[in-house]
Amino acid sequence: MDLKKSAPCSTAQSLRILLLEKSPQDAEAILEELRNAGLAIECTVVADRSGFEEALGSAEFAAVLAVDCLPGWNGLEALHFLRDSGKDTPFLLLTGSLGEKAAAEFIRQGFNDYVWKDRLTRLPVALKRALEEKQLRDANTRTQAALAESEARNRELVENSSYGIFRVSLAGKFLNANASLLQLLACKNLEELRVLNLSTDVFRFPEEFGQLMVTCRQIGFVHSAETELRRKDGGLIVVRLHLRYLSLPGPADALEGVVDDVTEIRALERQLHQAQKFETFGQLAGGIAHDFNNVIGAILGWAELGQEQSRSYPAIAERFARIREQADRAAALTQELLAFARRQALQPRPVDLNGIMQGLASLLDKVIDKSIEIKVVPGCLPPVKADPTQIEQVIMNLCLNARDAMPQGGQLTIETELVQLEESCCRFYPYVMPGCYAVLSVADTGVGMDEETRERIFEPFFTTKERGKGTGMGLATVYGIVKQHGGFIHVYSEPGHGSLFRVYLPAMAGAVTEGASQEENSSKAMNLRGTETILLAEDHDSIREMARQSLVNFGYRVLAANDGEQAVRLCEEETPSLAILDVVMPHLGGPATAAQLLARFPGLPILFTSGYSEYPSLAVSQTPASRYLQKPYSPTSLGRAIREILGNPQAQVT
Repeated sequence: MDLKKSAPCSTAQSLRILLLEKSPQDAEAILEELRNAGLAIECTVVADRSGFEEALGSAEFAAVLAVDCLPGWNGLEALHFLRDSGKDTPFLLLTGSLGEKAAAEFIRQGFNDYVWKDRLTRLPVALKRALEEKQLRDANTRTQAALAESEARNRELVENSSYGIFRVSLAGKFLNANASLLQLLACKNLEELRVLNLSTDVFRFPEEFGQLMVTCRQIGFVHSAETELRRKDGGLIVVRLHLRYLSLPGPADALEGVVDDVTEIRALERQLHQAQKFETFGQLAGGIAHDFNNVIGAILGWAELGQEQSRSYPAIAERFARIREQADRAAALTQELLAFARRQALQPRPVDLNGIMQGLASLLDKVIDKSIEIKVVPGCLPPVKADPTQIEQVIMNLCLNARDAMPQGGQLTIETELVQLEESCCRFYPYVMPGCYAVLSVADTGVGMDEETRERIFEPFFTTKERGKGTGMGLATVYGIVKQHGGFIHVYSEPGHGSLFRVYLPAMAGAVTEGASQEENSSKAMNLRGTETILLAEDHDSIREMARQSLVNFGYRVLAANDGEQAVRLCEEETPSLAILDVVMPHLGGPATAAQLLARFPGLPILFTSGYSEYPSLAVSQTPASRYLQKPYSPTSLGRAIREILGNPQAQVT
């Protein structure tokens, strides 16, 4: 039986009620009581279980009213059916036979309220209260769902952020961190990170942490503080750090931090700044040389006329001759300035770099002291497109510079080779394009240079020689000629260990030799990936970071050190599968580091690297079963050398 009643008040919203009652008279009395209380009711009345189940399946109700006893069924079973169907609809029990204690037990079972049939005046109040409670429950559910969604989004944002995010105590103890910070600091998990202290273990200079702490306490935050952090594997990274002071409930406050790794950006900025500085020098030098050429031309012309017209006066003619001689020297200097500024006219053609080098060998014997041994090592090279006269000047200037660096004698080594530079290697050096290069190396065993001198050697008029013994234009000219040919120069030098200049000139298209092709095919055939722990000791920041990132990309676990002493310390709790050691490093060089490592780990494979020509052979001869890799090396050549040493159990042909 369905009894549908409309509310007498048109402004009130009707409540759809399901009433489980076998007696029509009792049902009418119940509805009358609700109407008298001013409730707008749209009621569906059912008398048994089947009608109840059918009604629930066909419509949604604001509330359910049910008597406690029906033929073969009761209100408690109706409640269980409603809740099992997943509905939180308010359910009121109408009872006439149960005592108050039994009715209270029904409330414990899940009824929202109960009303005695002989006290129906309480029904509207109980129904309103049950509906209000339902609204509050629904609002709370929506709030909790929104909060859970917000927390999930924030958690996902933190966990998937490319920035390292962390929270530490004021003493520097890590409380939590996201995956990006774990990766930045070379930690496998949060437990491994919590062993470290931000101040004493992670900050390269702990006093900086103390200064940042003071600022945070004073103003509550620190923005964009740049500092250096030490990774667990020993590597150093440059980061931009943001800190916020957190006043947490309880006795302990904390710091919240965000870290942005800017190591690669800063390395590129330094390279770019250097290139821009030389570009500025070049523009200035080119402008001066162009105007100065005009002045020198006039001086030479007038001096020649004066000399011709003074032949009958030998003393005067000699003075004009001296003017011409000095003007010629000034003209040669302007030509060097134009070479540095890359404004001289070139006559490029395919040339054999080995042929030019060997053609100058006899001349070098005449201009270089006999106390210096000259060693020429030609490699297999394709032609390069260059002006042969300018390339001769490059070789001569480099060799004369090496001669001056060895006043007590030594060895000068000139080598050529073909290298393939990959994009992953070039990204650390602005203006260097990947491709095939012919490389000319000039190495000496002289006094070497410190970092400050290395940064200035290509500046025009910069010289370390005594006044009057050099113009400071030799290496500046080399720089300009090489840049004008589309090449670049790398310099390796340490005080007391000599210098190595490597000139890279683009090889002509299609000029990769058969040996290079075989090497490339070999790298394709070899699986370069691995999971071993590699110890990397390299004092050059850019090379170390390039090698570390390359090895991590290959799947290796890397312990990175900036000198031999740090490399030995990193192995106090670690056992490397291979050690990659730069031959020349401060504090403890490669051979000495290898000796200490082999004493602790007998049979440890050693791979020496160096930019020099002579020292590696000595290091390899002193260290049994060691290998050597020439700098600069590409990620592929490094990975191939490692797999050749450790074995290649999963070789695959692509």
